[in-house]
Amino acid sequence: MATVSQFQQTLTIYTVSVLLIMTFAREAAANRNMGRNQEDSIARSRSFRRSQNTFSRYYNPGSPKTQQRSKRPNIILVLTDDQDELLGSMSTMTKTLKIMGQEGIQFNNSFVSTPMCCPSRSTLLTGLYPHNHHVYTNNDNCSGTEWQKIHEPRTFAKYLSDAGYRTGFFGKYLNEYNGTYIPPGWREWVGLVKNSRFYNYTLNFNGQKVKHDDNYYRDYFTDLIANDSVTFLKQSKQYFSDKPVMMMLSVPAPHGPEDSAPQYQHMFENNTQHRTPSWNYMNNSDKQWLLKEIKLMQPMEMAFTDLLQRKRLQTLQSVDSLMEKIYYQLRLLNELDNTYIIYTSDHGYHLGQFGILKGKALPYDFDIRVPLFIRGPGVLRDTKIPNIVGNVDIAPTILDMAGLAIPDHMDGRSMLTLIKHHKQENNVRGDLVFPRRPWRNSLLIERGKVTMKIIRDLNREKDDQLLKEQGGQLVSYVDTNLRKTLKICADPSNQEPCKLGQRWVCLKDHKGRKRAQKCRNYNRTTTENEYLPDSLPYGRYVPRAQELYTRNKRSPMCDCSQRNKVKGQSRKGRRNRRSNAEEQLMLRKGMIEYQLQANRQRCRYLPNNTFTCDRELITDPQEWEKNKQQLDEMIEETRRRLRNLKKMRIQLRKQKKIEKDQGFIFDINDSEEFEDDDIEPTNVVDNIGGEIVEEAVDDCNCDEEDEEEEDNVDYFEEDTFTIPTELSNYKPNHTNYDEKDSEEIDPYKHIKGRKRFDCDQGDLKCSIHDKNHWKTPPYWTLPPLCICSNAVYNTYWCLRTINRTHDFLYCEYIDSFLEFYNFKTDPYQLHNVIKTLDYGIMHQLHEELDDLRRCVGWKQCNKGQEDNDISQKRRRRRKVRKSKLSTKNRLEEYS
Repeated sequence: MATVSQFQQTLTIYTVSVLLIMTFAREAAANRNMGRNQEDSIARSRSFRRSQNTFSRYYNPGSPKTQQRSKRPNIILVLTDDQDELLGSMSTMTKTLKIMGQEGIQFNNSFVSTPMCCPSRSTLLTGLYPHNHHVYTNNDNCSGTEWQKIHEPRTFAKYLSDAGYRTGFFGKYLNEYNGTYIPPGWREWVGLVKNSRFYNYTLNFNGQKVKHDDNYYRDYFTDLIANDSVTFLKQSKQYFSDKPVMMMLSVPAPHGPEDSAPQYQHMFENNTQHRTPSWNYMNNSDKQWLLKEIKLMQPMEMAFTDLLQRKRLQTLQSVDSLMEKIYYQLRLLNELDNTYIIYTSDHGYHLGQFGILKGKALPYDFDIRVPLFIRGPGVLRDTKIPNIVGNVDIAPTILDMAGLAIPDHMDGRSMLTLIKHHKQENNVRGDLVFPRRPWRNSLLIERGKVTMKIIRDLNREKDDQLLKEQGGQLVSYVDTNLRKTLKICADPSNQEPCKLGQRWVCLKDHKGRKRAQKCRNYNRTTTENEYLPDSLPYGRYVPRAQELYTRNKRSPMCDCSQRNKVKGQSRKGRRNRRSNAEEQLMLRKGMIEYQLQANRQRCRYLPNNTFTCDRELITDPQEWEKNKQQLDEMIEETRRRLRNLKKMRIQLRKQKKIEKDQGFIFDINDSEEFEDDDIEPTNVVDNIGGEIVEEAVDDCNCDEEDEEEEDNVDYFEEDTFTIPTELSNYKPNHTNYDEKDSEEIDPYKHIKGRKRFDCDQGDLKCSIHDKNHWKTPPYWTLPPLCICSNAVYNTYWCLRTINRTHDFLYCEYIDSFLEFYNFKTDPYQLHNVIKTLDYGIMHQLHEELDDLRRCVGWKQCNKGQEDNDISQKRRRRRKVRKSKLSTKNRLEEYS
């Protein structure tokens, strides 16, 4: 029994030992596996961190050891060119509407201070009205000396750059920017030289001029702006991660020449959103002078507006893709929630509104209203603010976004004030926001420059109108020169044509106004030597030949018996002799050459293809203005002649020439023209008999029948002249297109280069649109169009007002014409209701407009009226705060 019990004990001990050994072995194996798993997990985490660091080095700013996000926000401003708000352009940009509209705030009453490119952009950059930065047109002071010295160093870019922002500009700057310098404040500069183009342009790339061709993949300007801006953004965040970025992307779309990218050229074929109720509206008798002169659009012109609308929308699709590219790049860089994005345009556009085919520069809403979206930190999503804002507020808003103080000289205010107060319901009344400092109710719209020439012309017209109302009686307060002119014209002996011994002659200019001229060189009996340039009058006013001279009547000095009669010679054949029109042309040539000679004394052409002028001409403003006006008139006069030459050349190609032994005879019966060079100045070749016949008295009109027949011929349009040497290299920029000859003559054949012909019609400013305007499909295949979109006196000052009770536009034109449109009852500005206003209201509007025209700084330019209900609530809250504060002070005193 003892042996069995010992065996059982030994077996039990052995079993327990085996179990313990197996348990320890399993635990050891488990520990070893756990160690391996930990090592694997550590290795995997290290590998993930390496891959994450590689991703961050490519996409995120800085290295993982030194990466530090900027505390101040980034700012991106996207500016389109000529984008409308009322013709449906934004509705086709679905990506932009999602990024900016659904995730940001829209200011649906945003306007520009002037509907012109360069003045509007100058206002956007400086925060100043045009009357303060003195850029009134796309020419005068547009990137000029005053702009570069005074206003360019005070743009928002300069303030941001001094505050540590990395600033970059990409796109179109100003219309007259020549690319010779980099404006202050921009660290990265990709600026377009001159005006908007999509292909074949020149850029200033950080000080170096780079030319681009017409290859889409390399040169399409909108895509180039997108690529360069994204590269600048990534590099800035990679190497300067602690510095904020400010970029301005100024795209050319949808400005002309409206060349779209290839992938969008099939879109919007039947888009007619531009056909608003004011489209081709012709009841414009109550509107300004320009709209009264416009005629009803024809089917070809209607088709042009449809095609232009289509091409404009196509160009904006590239901007839509640009916005998406910027958006996703900010997401990759983890900077989207720390970036303000502003989207707007420099002004609006019209396409057939009131019959004007295309253009801008009008004070109506389709030209001055622009889209404006803002998104960024602290900005509500999918919100609209109807308070009136303008591009004058862009620069102060950008400075406020950067946390900088807004200078007092800026005329605008920060729109962040409206955005912040919109979050509080007690500051919103209806849809309008009422901040503590009242927001403006009215915005100034101004366009054009007032010159001395315009003032003189307007004063002359006013005097003429006054005399007309007085029945032609001389009034003491009328201009002295005009009274003298009327006194001369009242004398029957001073009527045209000039006679022997006559001192003055009364004439009419191209506007039908009376003018008094001396007869010293207009006398029909003067000798030929008197027609030399030295004896011609020199002055600012150069009247037209057909208005200065008329065909001579019979004079006592004429002796028709001395006229040689040749057997078989017809009356029409005698037109080969020197006519009155030839005298007119010779005199006009002399006048041009004389004025050129006079101007050569002030400005001289040097051998190195440069000009130099007298110092007095540069230092004296009056002399400079006088010389400039003379040059402008000579240029206009020469263009007129060149247009006649162009028509002459077209007609000569159809002309039949009959060659004879003694020379050429032109068939006058077929109304064919002849050139001035084919006729001797003093003698006439009589081809019948081959004799040279001296005209003893060639200034006499001995045949009344010839006079009647010649009255039906426009000699000025048919004859030509010798161009002065200074103008010999000038190329004509106009041709008169005759529809009757459309099958025989190609109207495009004489178009050289991209410069289009001039088709100005008096005081209307017009341009020709032809098939060479667009380089990408869809093309314009119909005949050329003369498009008149502006006028000489289209200078105005307007008051655009929006508040809880009013929504109107009040305008004063330089010719004293007034307009008033009530948008509550007339949203498309079809009826001018200025005559329905009381005198007191008109006087109040005039005073308010006059104050804005002279305002300087935001305190003077932003006078608003606080809402009564909200002001009462605020006064109550202030009283409650004061009472609580006084109670607290009393308790402290007792304690």
